[in-house]
Amino acid sequence: MKLLGSLLLVVLSFALIARCVAAQDEDNNSFTGTLIENTPDHLKVSRVVQGKTEGRVFKVTAQTKVEGGRLRLKQRIYVRYVSADEIDTAILVIIRPATKKSK
Repeated sequence: MKLLGSLLLVVLSFALIARCVAAQDEDNNSFTGTLIENTPDHLKVSRVVQGKTEGRVFKVTAQTKVEGGRLRLKQRIYVRYVSADEIDTAILVIIRPATKKSK
């Protein structure tokens, strides 16, 4: 009987851990790419994945934080966002440092 109780406890623990990990993945909405359009109310970011170009538009609000400097076109940026009503709203924008090309 103790073995059955222990086994049940282990199975329930794994189920709880799996559920917590899945919930964390859903909350992690992020997009990394190159800034191609910058206006006071939105950002447009583009990236190439497996040979296909994809772009996203993010709404910018007063609560949007920008870290790493000033936004400029053709910069690599990381955007963390929330989605609601078919609109992606940027909550954090991090400007990626420019990499130097070696010769």
